[in-house]
Amino acid sequence: MKTRSCIRCHSTTQPAVLENAASESDSLALRIERMPVLTCPEGHRQFVSADFPRWLVEHLMDEDEAKLPSGREEGMLFKHYRCGGCGADLAKVPDGRKTFMFEVELLDLDPFRVELTAPVYKCPQCSREQLHSLKEVRGLTPQVLGEAFRAAEIPPG
Repeated sequence: MKTRSCIRCHSTTQPAVLENAASESDSLALRIERMPVLTCPEGHRQFVSADFPRWLVEHLMDEDEAKLPSGREEGMLFKHYRCGGCGADLAKVPDGRKTFMFEVELLDLDPFRVELTAPVYKCPQCSREQLHSLKEVRGLTPQVLGEAFRAAEIPPG
């Protein structure tokens, strides 16, 4: 991992690990554990690359979230959801929340963990537990990820 000057105080940075960053927005909660970062002697944190947030959100949305069990969203004005397995109607109220864990590997960085916690709905016909739709989760992911970075005091760039 390359180091670079701190974007706040311009001193030399060193590779480090952010133990925990978390955020919750609407119905999606996100937690990041052991994410590689750069820190300076003053304790300022920054991304290992200016492109890191984009790489992470693309990885989560395109690779990790694509594997989540989910239903299908139908309707433009009046949305309803169907089971991704059997097609039965899903309830409007969730049966609970579930945490999904991903081991993320980006470039040559050490792997780190991302946890997403979202409402799940149990199909009344086949008992499959699932999200209402991937579209809903993907719509919230960038915002929740950005909030986690802000909470961990990692500025853009």
